[in-house]
Amino acid sequence: MVPFLHLIKNEHMKLFKRPRIWIMIGIMGIMNLIVSIFFMFLFKGIEFTFWDYIQVSSYLLLVIQLMCIVIAGDMVSSEFEKGTIKFLFTRPVKRVKILLSKYIVVVYTIIFLVLLQLFMSVLLGIVFYMDTVFNLDHRVLVGLGGYFFQLIEIFVMGTIAFSFSALTRSSVFSISVPFFLVFTSDVVITLLEHYQYEAGKYLLFTNTNLMPYFFGEPLFEGMTLSFSIINVVIHLVFFLVISSLTFTKRDVHV
Repeated sequence: MVPFLHLIKNEHMKLFKRPRIWIMIGIMGIMNLIVSIFFMFLFKGIEFTFWDYIQVSSYLLLVIQLMCIVIAGDMVSSEFEKGTIKFLFTRPVKRVKILLSKYIVVVYTIIFLVLLQLFMSVLLGIVFYMDTVFNLDHRVLVGLGGYFFQLIEIFVMGTIAFSFSALTRSSVFSISVPFFLVFTSDVVITLLEHYQYEAGKYLLFTNTNLMPYFFGEPLFEGMTLSFSIINVVIHLVFFLVISSLTFTKRDVHV
């Protein structure tokens, strides 16, 4: 157990020693400040509350999602591209534990960035909309729900990027394919919904957004919350199992 914790600590240190993660956090801060000032002037004289701002700020999670894809897609493949993976493999630890330690770091980094985005939004929301913080109504659930449900989507995309990173050992492929899916999946799902192709309800990205079950209606008839959760779990388990088998069984040439 102790060697495994050391692996996690090592992966954490490698990630947070790189300037890239701090540049991302800096971009988040600047982005939130610009958006908050923009909305302050845009909705000047119009009823726009603290919780409205929290709800709108959740759309910035798209940028966080792209950041998390970059981190996850580079987590394993960069080790092969730099040749540093051979140093990890010399440790008396099973390969699956090495891969798991990297995945754990990816997961808690995703959670950290989403919570940091929420913290920044709350802080700036208090600064600009202090007098409406205690206006508690349905917008509280919608605003916080936006963060929770998008966290699930970010987690799914991060897992896909991480799996591709272990499978292909190519950072470019592992990052570019999830980027493509982020920007095209909604279009495909919208077309399938419009023409009511029932097979569309079995696709992963049809089920990653759970918000319609609480604040709307499901995309396809017959879809339920449990159906979507099971669908997502099956896909993620498949990606993780395939990537772990590939990572642990294939010969390494660096």
